[in-house]
Amino acid sequence: MKRCKATLLILASLSLLLFYPVAGVFAVTFPDKPDNKNFYVDKANLINPQDGETINKMALDLLVKEKVPIYVVTINSLSEYEAEGYSIEGYTADLFDSWGIGFKDRNYGMLLLVSAQDRKARIALGGDYARTYDRQAAEVMNTLIIPNFKRGMFSEGIVEGVKGMDAMARGLALPKPKQAWWALPLMVLGAVGFVLLIINLFKTGRSGWAWALIAFLGIALFFMMRSAAQGGGSGGGFGGGFSGGGGATGSW
Repeated sequence: MKRCKATLLILASLSLLLFYPVAGVFAVTFPDKPDNKNFYVDKANLINPQDGETINKMALDLLVKEKVPIYVVTINSLSEYEAEGYSIEGYTADLFDSWGIGFKDRNYGMLLLVSAQDRKARIALGGDYARTYDRQAAEVMNTLIIPNFKRGMFSEGIVEGVKGMDAMARGLALPKPKQAWWALPLMVLGAVGFVLLIINLFKTGRSGWAWALIAFLGIALFFMMRSAAQGGGSGGGFGGGFSGGGGATGSW
């Protein structure tokens, strides 16, 4: 009986010795918090210096005037932080909580995480939002951030996303997405061509398929214009805040 108990004790001890090193190796990690002068951590090198300054200025102004901190984090991949089995939502929430974004008495912090190689982004909101801003967060993600990411314009997409989050925090209308540079010239050329086609048809007196072509081109021009308009283009906010207020996820 004594030998049996001793064997069990030895086996339990060996299990603990084996378990703890493995758990330590595979523990999820997070980027370090930025210092009090910065509101972004750019591990994936997606943000150019000028846009970084813009982010810092907007975030500092919002923190001072509204006591709402916004932070941006870019990483190469979740696997780089031992988070292969995590969803982007779960990892962002844990990062939010690990940093303590926001304040206990005003838990309205915001976090934008971009995982470049995973091709995913997540906006996470502090618990006091209580999921009331999910629709606005999705609009920011789908109209300001992801369209830019799809064109490889990561720095611009992140800045536009921060502008949208800033508007959310202040209760303002969300900024309109920027049109692609080619949108206006294309619309002008299309409109001119459309008018010339109509004039030519009136002069020649043709009918039938030609008018059907006009209708088709008119509809195509309408949707082209609509698409261009929609998708073109003291620090220290760490005070015990926590996630759970909703947000939005996007991929490209």
